[in-house]
Amino acid sequence: MKNLLLCLLTLAMTLPMHAEGKKYTVQGTMSYDSLRFEKKRIEQLFLVATLDGQQVTVDTAEVVNGSFTFEGEVPERLDVYNITGFDNGALQVFLEEGTITIEPFDARFPASARIGGTPCNDVFQAYIDANNASIAQSKVRMQEAMDALPPEQQQDFAASSKIRTTVFHANNLYTKVALVDFVYNNINSPVVLYVIKYSLFPMYTPRAIEEQFLAAVPSTLRAHHMYKELVNAVRAAELKEGNMAPDISGFTPEGNELTLSQFKGKYVLLDFWASWCAPCRREFPFIKEALEYSQDSDKFIVLSYSLDSKEPDWKNCITKNALEHKNWVHISTLKGWNSEAAKLFGVEGVPYTALIGPDGKVVAFKLRGEAMVKRIKRIIDEK
Repeated sequence: MKNLLLCLLTLAMTLPMHAEGKKYTVQGTMSYDSLRFEKKRIEQLFLVATLDGQQVTVDTAEVVNGSFTFEGEVPERLDVYNITGFDNGALQVFLEEGTITIEPFDARFPASARIGGTPCNDVFQAYIDANNASIAQSKVRMQEAMDALPPEQQQDFAASSKIRTTVFHANNLYTKVALVDFVYNNINSPVVLYVIKYSLFPMYTPRAIEEQFLAAVPSTLRAHHMYKELVNAVRAAELKEGNMAPDISGFTPEGNELTLSQFKGKYVLLDFWASWCAPCRREFPFIKEALEYSQDSDKFIVLSYSLDSKEPDWKNCITKNALEHKNWVHISTLKGWNSEAAKLFGVEGVPYTALIGPDGKVVAFKLRGEAMVKRIKRIIDEK
């Protein structure tokens, strides 16, 4: 029964939840309704979500005289969905309340379609327009620079390389300025979170992303899953002692979801382990010793994150080795090395520990054995 409960809860976290009473409609028309690379008319299109890294079809629409419609309840989690069924790319839409319109487009080139009709999709189209304008202007600047060269240099790639390089860097700067301008002009829209993640994050340092862009995001957007992902990405990129730790989550053996941030105010020994790991099992007595010493204290807990992929192996190891204590919490996502938590903390082998302070900052990494016990005892004894 517990196994079934955990599976159901994991599935519930994966599938899109719906905002009760809110409906969306996606309407589109293809001026040319055939594939690009073969002479075949498109008869069906698919609404696809990216869930836990996998592409999942959530709806199918029949194409009638080049037109199609998707209808449904708005997901609680605002996200980008893909419309697929073409052989040369896909369409992207934000599923939100209202009628989302896709202007007549050539199905051979779906990325050229214009989307709007609802707030996020209007902003998303404005972003696409701004990006396309930036690309066009970059081409013009490069062409003008080449045209200004003497004819003999225009034909000599080596002779014109310095000019090309200079214009290339100038174009990158113009693109950055345009993107930053777009973000600040639309800072109240959830779309900017996607622009920051997919366009600005590769261009700026994690510190700049945090201090210049995430700091500007209004409080109304900070509960959005993409904001949390960006914060975690910044923390993971600058993970070291004294810096904030990424916030990770997992399910207990009983199927309850827990996050690291829920234990803020306590010292947390975050312990990555697995049932198949012999060195991990050799650490159990030391963890038990630290917990026994902290028995009467509410300052310290152990949060053990299992990198197991099989639920029985994980649970049986906990029971067999008596890994139970009021201040010993077990969680896992049963994804093995694909666990997001392991990626955020850069875990490449187990056992691996990170001691997190009451303020959420990393105190120390890779504490093990007697050294770990001594450190915990010192914490417990501190007034």
